[in-house]
Amino acid sequence: MVGALLALPPGTAVQTVQEAGCPQYALLAMLKYVKIKALVMAQKAQGQGLGAALLKRCTQLYWQLDFMLLYGEFESERALRPFYERQGFTVLEPGESTDVGYALTGRPIGLGAGPGDQFFLRWRKN
Repeated sequence: MVGALLALPPGTAVQTVQEAGCPQYALLAMLKYVKIKALVMAQKAQGQGLGAALLKRCTQLYWQLDFMLLYGEFESERALRPFYERQGFTVLEPGESTDVGYALTGRPIGLGAGPGDQFFLRWRKN
C-alpha cells in the first residue's frame, strides 16, 4: 500500500451543533459534514499526485452523496497549506475558526483546529 485516506461524518461537529443549542440539527450535521481524519502517503510515493487523487476521489464521492462540507486539520509545522489549496480547499490560519453552522441551522456555529493546527475546508458548490 502506498497511501490511504480516512474520511467520515464527524462526531465533533455533531457535538458542536448540539452545544450551540441546535440539537435538532445534530443528525443533519452527520449527514452533511465529512471530516478528513487522515491522508497519508508512503514516503516513496510522495510527490507523485497520489494524495491529490485520493482527495479528489473522496470529494467526488461525498458530493455525489449530497454532503455539503469536507474539512480537516493538520499540524502547522507540516506546511501542508499549499497542497490543500491546490486541491480547492480554504486553509485557515493556526487557531482560526470558521462558521459552519449558518448554512445548516441558520445560526452561526464555529469550528476550527486546536492549538498548533490548521483547519482546512471546502464547501460543495451548488
